[in-house]
Amino acid sequence: MHLYFSTVIRNAPPDRGGELVCLDWDAKRVEATVPIAARNPTLDDPNPRGNTRGGRGVAVVGDEVVVASYHTLRVFDRGLAPQRDLTHPLMAGLHEVTPTGRGSVWVTATAIDAALEIDLESGKALREFWPREQPGLQRELGLAPLDVDKSADNRARFAAGDHLGDASHLHLNAVAEHDGDVLALFNRLGAVASLSEDRVVVRDGAIRKGHNLLVDGNRLWVNDTPGRRLFAFDLSSGGRERKISLMKLDAVSERARPLDRRYRIARFLHERGLRRVAPPLPIFLRGLARAGDRLFVGISPAAILCLDAASGRLRDTFQYSNDVHTCIHGLTVVR
Repeated sequence: MHLYFSTVIRNAPPDRGGELVCLDWDAKRVEATVPIAARNPTLDDPNPRGNTRGGRGVAVVGDEVVVASYHTLRVFDRGLAPQRDLTHPLMAGLHEVTPTGRGSVWVTATAIDAALEIDLESGKALREFWPREQPGLQRELGLAPLDVDKSADNRARFAAGDHLGDASHLHLNAVAEHDGDVLALFNRLGAVASLSEDRVVVRDGAIRKGHNLLVDGNRLWVNDTPGRRLFAFDLSSGGRERKISLMKLDAVSERARPLDRRYRIARFLHERGLRRVAPPLPIFLRGLARAGDRLFVGISPAAILCLDAASGRLRDTFQYSNDVHTCIHGLTVVR
């Protein structure tokens, strides 16, 4: 079994801010790596955190691996030899990538709160959703449309992060399909919406600042990133079904304690102006995949946890980096 995952290195130079990795999970052997950076166009990135750095969502479609940079889908073969790059004027702040099973992928243009279905041969946008313009979601969530010229090249226009102060910004960062329905995670609001049906499906403050949507039958898994938990929701009712707290796992809590102590000290210094850059949060959950009875979860410093899906028990781990600045972003599993 192989895992493909991407990394982001906070505070690194943007052109050395992360990579795509092919891992033989059973042997715990890295078989290939390739750097991922936002190029063509190269961006002026004033934000020392992740922002335009590194790789984002990862998907395997047939014999190809697709990884997002900030504004481009990069396509590789399974050995990570480059095949082609696909970009689009609306690819601004890409996060997760989700295969559709029809030769396309969903991408989340998080900076402009849009979900785009992109054809993997032509790079054309086959479908677009703009939830801030959908009347049902506007009513339920009090949203106003984003002032964006959809006919312009928006790839470099949002790198400064000014859009984050917009009261209606959703931080739409993950998409999943369920029985033809297109679902999206609104990270800023702690909500999952049906874009197809123009309604909110899940509303739960525990998944604010969350990442990833994983459909599992009629169940939807979401990473509670700052809370270091996984939540499963019933798609019919929108209610919580399961919770897995990673801090209740001895191996994770033991790893977290010294990292949390260093984080609190660094945060104290930053808040008093004695440290220029805010420290990265350790045990930062991002990246989620399932294979059979196992869930795979990414954390920082860059590691992958393998959990038993039924019990939440930790079954296995792989540590890629011991540097807390290096975070997992995208993650997918191929048998």
